[in-house]
Amino acid sequence: TICMNETDMVDWETYVDFDSSSQSCGNFDWYFTSNVVKKGSQECTDLQMAYSEKCCYAPIDYTVPACSLCKQGEVWYDLNGDIQVEFEGEPRSCNEVSNSLFRKSEDSSEICAQARSEYFDSCCFVKCDLCQDAQLDANVEIMYNNAVTTCLELGLKFSIDIIQEGSDECNTARELFAEPCCFLTPTEPCTLCSNDGNQGQVRANVDVNFYGSQTTCSELNSFLVSREEQVGFMCQAAKTELQGTCCFEMCTICGNDGNLYWDNPVQFNDMKFACGELTWILSGEMIEDGTPECIDMQTSYFDQCCTGPSLEIPEGGDKCEICPSGKDWYAQVTYNETPMTCLELDSVLLRDGLFDGSDECQSATEQYSAQCCYTPPFKSCNLCQSGERFFSIKDQRVTFNGAETNCFGIHNYLSTRVEADDNMCIGTQIDLFDICCYDRCRLCHDYQLDMEAVVVHHGTSMGCSEIENSVFALNQTAQGSKECLETHKEHFDECCYDIPCSLCTVGDKRHELLVSDPVTFQGRTRTCGEVSVLMEAEMSQSGTCKNTKHEVFDTCCFQQCELCTDPGWVVNWNRPLSYDGLASTCIDVYMNLRNEMVAAGDDRCLTVQHTLSEECCYKIPSSQCSLCQNSNGTFLNTNWNYEVTYQGASVTCSDVSAMLSSEELDSLLCLSTRDQLWNDCCVPHEGGDSGLGGISPSLPPEVFDENKGVSASGWSPSDQDEHGLTTFFRRNAANRLLPRSHVMSLKALGLYFSFAYYFC
Repeated sequence: TICMNETDMVDWETYVDFDSSSQSCGNFDWYFTSNVVKKGSQECTDLQMAYSEKCCYAPIDYTVPACSLCKQGEVWYDLNGDIQVEFEGEPRSCNEVSNSLFRKSEDSSEICAQARSEYFDSCCFVKCDLCQDAQLDANVEIMYNNAVTTCLELGLKFSIDIIQEGSDECNTARELFAEPCCFLTPTEPCTLCSNDGNQGQVRANVDVNFYGSQTTCSELNSFLVSREEQVGFMCQAAKTELQGTCCFEMCTICGNDGNLYWDNPVQFNDMKFACGELTWILSGEMIEDGTPECIDMQTSYFDQCCTGPSLEIPEGGDKCEICPSGKDWYAQVTYNETPMTCLELDSVLLRDGLFDGSDECQSATEQYSAQCCYTPPFKSCNLCQSGERFFSIKDQRVTFNGAETNCFGIHNYLSTRVEADDNMCIGTQIDLFDICCYDRCRLCHDYQLDMEAVVVHHGTSMGCSEIENSVFALNQTAQGSKECLETHKEHFDECCYDIPCSLCTVGDKRHELLVSDPVTFQGRTRTCGEVSVLMEAEMSQSGTCKNTKHEVFDTCCFQQCELCTDPGWVVNWNRPLSYDGLASTCIDVYMNLRNEMVAAGDDRCLTVQHTLSEECCYKIPSSQCSLCQNSNGTFLNTNWNYEVTYQGASVTCSDVSAMLSSEELDSLLCLSTRDQLWNDCCVPHEGGDSGLGGISPSLPPEVFDENKGVSASGWSPSDQDEHGLTTFFRRNAANRLLPRSHVMSLKALGLYFSFAYYFC
C-alpha cells in the first residue's frame, strides 16, 4: 500500500504526477499488484516516502460529526459542486473540496472552520424552496420546461441547475407549482369511512381508481388523513365516490331490526354464552354486514338474542357480576355439585335470580372470583416476543408451574394475566422460548408474496398465501428448514415478486421521509427526498437499496413517538392531565411530541410513554359507550354544543361524549353519566322514541321561521346554495375556494369512533 501508516486511508480523489502522467493515488494499489512490488522492498519504500504524505490520511472518528462544508450552525445549504476553487495548492471543484473535508476533518476542527470561512461563499447557496413552510406532495406530476416531472424531482432539478432562493426562476416556479405541489397539514383530517361521528371499517387491500390514479382503500385513507380537511372538496368527493367500495359496517347479530339483549343465554360451539359475550367472539372475525356469513349468523341467533328477554332470565334487577374486570371464560368451577366453566356460571347465576347487591351474589363472588377473575395487564406479556420481533407458537406439551399444559395455554395465560415487564413474564420467556416458539417459514423471505397466485403443491392446487399461512403453520415449518428451503425453491418464481425500493420502509412498517433534510450521499450533499427518488429506480432487494438504507435511514427516516404502543390500544385524546406543569390533554401532548419531532425510542419519548400511557391509553371497548343510546339500542340526537357541568367542570355534551368513548356501554361510569345528562344532552328524533324510560318529551314538528332564516331547532341553512348544494373549502397553500359538490347522504356506520385515524 502507498500509505506508510497501515491505519491510514488512500485518498482516491487526490492526483499526483507518476510515471509521466497524472495518476489517482488509488492507482498505486494496481501498480503494486501488477508489478509485484513487495511490502518492505526498496521500490515500495521509495514510493511511500515520495507520495504517502499527499495520498494518505488518517480517518476521522465517525462517532462524531464529520465536516460539512455547507453547514452553518444547524442550517444546511446546498453545494454548487462544479465551481472551481484553489484548494491545497491546486484547482479543485467544490464537490472535491467538500468530499475531502468530509473524509478527513471533524465538524468541530479548526481545519473545517477555516475551510468554511474561505470557500462557503463560493461553493454554497440557498436552494429554491418551493413549499417554504408547507409540506411537499412528492409524487404529484407536473409539466416543467416542457417535460413531465414530479414535485420531488423538481426540487432535485433546483439543486442540479443551481436555482437559488429569491431568483426570478424560483419565484416563477413557486407561483406556478406551489398549489399542486404543496399542502398544509390538515387541522381536522379527513377519514374516508367516517360519517356524522361514526367510524366505519376500511377494506384495506381493495384496489380503487380515484381521480385517474390506481391505489388501495387503505392508501387512499392514509393520503386523505395526511392531506385533506374533513370539510374539504377532495374528502367529500372521495366519500361520495368510494365509501361504498372501501367502507363497510361490521355485522351484528341483531342488525337494524332488533335490539341486543345482552344476558340472554345462547348455545355456541357446544358451550353456553351470553348473547353480548357472543358478539365479542364474532366481532373478531370481521364479518361484513349483508354477507352470507352475516345472514347465517343472524338467522341462527336473532330469535334468541334480539327479540326480547329470555324466559330463562327472571325479572328483578341487574345481574350478579362476580368479575369487575377480566374473566377467565374457560376456567373450571363447581356450582351446586355441577362442573362448569366460569362463563356458564355467569348465565346460571342470572337464571337462578342472583342479582347484583344481594347476599347470594356477594357469597358467589367470594367463592368463585379467585378462580374466574383477574385484572387484565396494561401491557400484555407475549411468550414468543424477542425484542421487537414476534415469533410463532408451537403446538407443544410442556410443564408449567408443576402442571402439564401446552404452549398455547401458557401464551394465553401470560397475555391475559401478566405484565410484559413482570419477572414472571421474563422468566417464562427465558425458560420456554426455545421450546414453544419458532420462526415460521416465510415462502418469499424478504420479497413480496403474491396473494392471488395459485400453484400445485404436493399434487394439490392451492394459493401461495395458503402455503404460507396454513401449510407452514399446521406443519410448524421453521425458517431455514429443509422443507422451507425446498418449497421456496419450488414456488419462488410463481409466488414471489419484488417492488421498487422505498427508502423509509422496514418490513411492513413505513416511516416518515424527512423530505428536505440534508444527507451526504455518493460524495455530495443531497436532500433525503432526492435520495428517495434515486432509490425508486432500484428494487427493494437489490444491494444498492439495502446499502443506501443502511447508510441514510437514521438521517432521513423518522418514526413518530406514539403515546400508545400496544396493538388494540388507542389514545383518549380529550383526557385532561398535567404535562410539564401545565393543565393539558392527551392530544396536546401528542401534538407537542409531533411538532418537536420526538422520535420513537428517544429518551423523552420513553419517559412520556412511561409517565402518561396509563392516563392516555385505553383498550378499545368491545361495546362502546354512547351518551345518547337508549335502553333499546337506538340512538337519539346529541345536543353537541349544549354546556353542562360534568365532573366539576363546565363542558359541552360533545366533550362528554368524547370522554365516554373509551368506556364500555354497561360500565358504571357510562350508565351514571347517561342518567345524569340525558335530559340536557339527548334529543329524540322528530316523532321518535323518547329515550330512557320515556322521560324526555318528543319533539314537535320542525317549524321554519322565514324572518330569522333558522329552524326552531336553531340550525341555519345558510351554508347551502339555492340548489341545496354545500360549499366546501380546502385549506391548502393556495387557500382558495374549490368547486361545490353535492354530498351523497350515506347511512351512518354505527361502529367504534376513534380519533386514532387522524394521526396515522
